[in-house]
Amino acid sequence: MGQISNLTYINQAMDQYEVYFNKQMANENIQSVYIHNDEFYILFLSIGNQHIRSRVLKAMDTSFHKAFKKIKRKAIQLVQKSGVDPQWLKVDIVSEVKKVPFEVLEEKVKKARKNYFRWGISFDSEFRLAFLEQEINGNAMIRSTNKQPLSLDEVNINHYLKYNEGLRFPFIKKLYINKDVYLFKTTATFKNKLDDEIHELYNGELTNGIRKVTNIKKETKQLINKSTLFLMKQMTDNGQFEYGYFSAFAKKIGTYNILRHSSSLYALAEGYEILQEPKILEAIERGLNYLIKEAIVYKEDAEEQTAFVVDYSNENEIKLGSNATAILAMTKYMEVAQSDKYVEVAQALARGIIHMKLPDEGFIHVLTYPTFRVKALNRIIYYEGEAIFSLLRLYAIDKNDYWLEEVKKTFDYFIKYDYWKYHDHWLSYAANELTIYEPEDKYFIFGLKNCNHRLNFIYHRETTYPTFLELTMAVYKMVGKIKELQKDYLLKLIDETYLVQTIKRRAEYQRVGFFYPELAMYMKNPGLILHGFFIRHHSFRVRIDDVEHYLSGYCQFFHYFIPDLIDYNLTISDSQEDE
Repeated sequence: MGQISNLTYINQAMDQYEVYFNKQMANENIQSVYIHNDEFYILFLSIGNQHIRSRVLKAMDTSFHKAFKKIKRKAIQLVQKSGVDPQWLKVDIVSEVKKVPFEVLEEKVKKARKNYFRWGISFDSEFRLAFLEQEINGNAMIRSTNKQPLSLDEVNINHYLKYNEGLRFPFIKKLYINKDVYLFKTTATFKNKLDDEIHELYNGELTNGIRKVTNIKKETKQLINKSTLFLMKQMTDNGQFEYGYFSAFAKKIGTYNILRHSSSLYALAEGYEILQEPKILEAIERGLNYLIKEAIVYKEDAEEQTAFVVDYSNENEIKLGSNATAILAMTKYMEVAQSDKYVEVAQALARGIIHMKLPDEGFIHVLTYPTFRVKALNRIIYYEGEAIFSLLRLYAIDKNDYWLEEVKKTFDYFIKYDYWKYHDHWLSYAANELTIYEPEDKYFIFGLKNCNHRLNFIYHRETTYPTFLELTMAVYKMVGKIKELQKDYLLKLIDETYLVQTIKRRAEYQRVGFFYPELAMYMKNPGLILHGFFIRHHSFRVRIDDVEHYLSGYCQFFHYFIPDLIDYNLTISDSQEDE
């Protein structure tokens, strides 16, 4: 689209919307709602771009045509008076209204999971004081303070009202006691200035506000492309990442974790493998050089070069998992770049992992630097899966049988103590990798059990929980290997049909954790978090490791699952509930 004025564009876009809605009306796809037995059409129009929190306009009338004319007029006036660049437009049409006492609303709010209140709220029957679900969550209008239950937050509501409507302190909770309020749901569409398409959005309780798509391969590639570039752009010139943000108020996360630094580099390398964009490889090199310069130390009294990653930001801890993710990042870089640049430092870090092994083949989880004394025998079970997976990835490069033998001894320990019960995706990665070299039944059995007993929980999980796709994809690859080796008798340990259904479900559902513009537009600084992945119940947190896990899962899905699909449309069901 050529350069046109904001005013010209808003006129054109609203005209396009009017044509679209006229067709919808003709097909009886637009719903009215009844309030006090009277029929109304209620519209919300959100206008925004990468630089501002969206402005939201409202209109209500007994005629859809009149309501749309009202909202169009308000949009033109907003652009004229404020100069807002209307790159993003989202129209919500109220499709359901439920009148409830204010006390019932408060109880619903109290019982909701944080940021999972998925109704809009109007505090009056004329929808003068009314908020979309995205406005409520995007401005933390429901929050908990001092460990109290979730409740409506007067401060944040009034702060937003001042921004959106220029109103000062019009909302006082106690004024609504013993009065009725209105919960509502909407159907919505979104239009981006960059294209002519009007995107239909889902309106289910868990999926509300996310675009509908049908081409799974194309959409997965887009998610990988956009999130890989997002992660790359978080890296500063010195190779350190911007660690993350709490999205509603664009608040930077002030801590750092070198383990997550490395695991994010690993995911970047997976993204590069698909996209083949040289800038990504350059960013990974910067990140690895930062890691080596700022965090890796060598134990001087060791017989061979033995290295450790020190997390200076967290009490100088040496975590088993930090050594492991550093090796994973280095080996994945060397694989995709066809280089041996970091092989010696990776081997030194592997010796550090062996140094942390116990006589029974388990691991010490945390040492402290510079004394190298034991700080914690056990910290996070994930460290152990990461450790043996990293040794296997190093073995794939240097073919040193020592690493393979150490992994096999530790895996016998895992089997002895039923580590499958932890359902750790790193253990699935490791089990799958080990069967490349040692296709013994016991390793396949372990890998299948690590997932099968968890499938029902994974399928129905309400939160996006991105490691679930990684876990199920590792097992999917293992099932393929079992068939190749004609060990079909092992498949009785996995419900393969349910596994495939669960992978589809998680790949689809994880999109509700992606900052498409139609969701990012309600945050304070949309451009800061646009195309990142977030964790909704952690204040829409976008942290490098959050992006990493989503990205890794989608890369595996793209490589190994999509090629097996013949005809598969991407649709999200809202039927699941937390177990």
